[in-house]
Amino acid sequence: MLEDEDLDNDIQSNEAKPLSRKKLLIFVLPIVIVIGLSAGLFYVFNKNYDNNIGSYSVIKKASSDSNSPEEVTVFYDLPEITTSLKAEAGSPKERLLIRLNLELNNVEDTKTIEILIPKITDAVIAHTIELTPQEVSDSSGLYWLKEELLYRINLITNPIKVSNLNFRTFEVERAGHDNKK
Repeated sequence: MLEDEDLDNDIQSNEAKPLSRKKLLIFVLPIVIVIGLSAGLFYVFNKNYDNNIGSYSVIKKASSDSNSPEEVTVFYDLPEITTSLKAEAGSPKERLLIRLNLELNNVEDTKTIEILIPKITDAVIAHTIELTPQEVSDSSGLYWLKEELLYRINLITNPIKVSNLNFRTFEVERAGHDNKK
């Protein structure tokens, strides 16, 4: 009979006591604050987080005939692409920072373009990394680069037709400096 009483006493002593609100606030509130601050600082200071990925603008063209389907132009913004330009011996290294947008004729094509962004970025980097700063320093070089990138991007996005490519940003800067040309 003594063994049964000891067993009952052990069960009663092992019951959990409820935490008071004060203790709960002391332990839980700092954890919640740290998690919130960490997430906030990540999105504020992380340069790789780009909220423009997947953004696009749609322009509707007015048609003279009411029976014809409505024509649209979609401007799809690509994320910023940074590459090193080919440096000649003895000259400082230079980087190319570009932001592009693609002109499309259909809003539904943006989903496919979004999936192909890594391939498009790779094609742009693979082409521009072989260029020298002199090749992209004047208007004819910029026009040639635009046409070549449009051709390569259309090869990737086929059967979707990218009708035009626009430079939103085009900067050549010396690596390690903030001087922009």
